[in-house]
Amino acid sequence: MKKSEPIYYVNGKYIPKNEAKISVSDLGLLRGYGVFDFLVTYNGGRPFLIKRHLKRLYNSAKLIGLEIPYKTSFIEKLIIKTINKNKNGKEKGIRIIITGGESENAISLGKKPTIVISLNDRKRFPESLYKKGAKVVTFDFNRESPQAKSLNYIQAVKANILARKKDAIESVYIHKKNNKVFEGTTSNLFLIKNEKIITPDGETLPGITRELVMSMCKKLYPTKMREVKINELYHADELFLSASNKEILPVVKVDNTVIGNGKPGEVTKKIMAEFRKFIDQGRW
Repeated sequence: MKKSEPIYYVNGKYIPKNEAKISVSDLGLLRGYGVFDFLVTYNGGRPFLIKRHLKRLYNSAKLIGLEIPYKTSFIEKLIIKTINKNKNGKEKGIRIIITGGESENAISLGKKPTIVISLNDRKRFPESLYKKGAKVVTFDFNRESPQAKSLNYIQAVKANILARKKDAIESVYIHKKNNKVFEGTTSNLFLIKNEKIITPDGETLPGITRELVMSMCKKLYPTKMREVKINELYHADELFLSASNKEILPVVKVDNTVIGNGKPGEVTKKIMAEFRKFIDQGRW
């Protein structure tokens, strides 16, 4: 085993990444039946807002009918132990996956769920994107069970392929039939119009970073979660994405439409600064 090989947790064992395996009878593999959550570390390996992420993980499981027979404190201890086994001075990205376990007939739940905690050195987006802003593209899709962070990412993978082809950082889900804007494939969306901040309503994943950002925004600007029309997306003064791995990322182009003056706006930069201040203070 190479020294740099990450250590994963898989069903009660801590093993090197290249030895991590699940059964071919696992419902996560066979049916995509399972949930996951993703978080990052700051300040020397401290997991960011871990309790909120675990609360969402358990809510996702409840929404798809998957019972997790452990308390959140048990999973939290597993995460901390996995982090401690991977100390190398670099911040981490952590993925917790829970599936329906090994199925006897490829459809029924297993006797116990499969639990995997994967952990790798955190990969950050180029600093130039935060200074100059990013491009996103739209993708016509309305997620099933949008408030559950499930393993079903078929459309997200397709949307990501589209984004890469068009030199975009992310795809944003819209629903043309209902004239609605939802969220990115792996991020939440914020619009700014006349120094008022809007984020699409409850038909989206309840983002942990979004929740934090909303609380910051409300102290500085009028902020509201509501239904967003597609036309509003293209005519926003400013746009930004929020996510654990993206933090707050300015958006300056949607499809072929330039947003505002094509540069990260002053409101967005203010929120970015507040977010960085919150992280650096470490009061979380």
